[in-house]
Amino acid sequence: MVGETPPTSFRFSTLAAQVYGFPAYMVLVGVIPIVNAFFYSSHGGIGWLVLPFTFPYVLVRLGIALWRSHPSNRRRLGRFATLSIPGYIALTAPLSWAATYSINSWLGTSLHWTQFWALMLLPVSLLGLLFQ
Repeated sequence: MVGETPPTSFRFSTLAAQVYGFPAYMVLVGVIPIVNAFFYSSHGGIGWLVLPFTFPYVLVRLGIALWRSHPSNRRRLGRFATLSIPGYIALTAPLSWAATYSINSWLGTSLHWTQFWALMLLPVSLLGLLFQ
């Protein structure tokens, strides 16, 4: 139609960086030895408070991207979301192992990698850690 703007195209790399940048940063902070002492200290570092919000952040960012996108792009964004969320879940498992290995070796804690991974996936899992 006349006066109608064409749908804006988007880059999956930019969208992936916007959606998964925050969780990647949180895992990277856990892997770097000196930095993880500040963020993930055994005395309640700020990383332990922020880590449970990584997966909800991903879901909210994907929802915002779907909501703001042009209707012609929503199908592609939906496919991106359905493929990237299982990829996020699968990729965060070995990254959680690497982060907990670094945290345990640097701080001398006995954190299991599945606890770190559970915190990355569900904020409710934080309650499970409190009542262990």
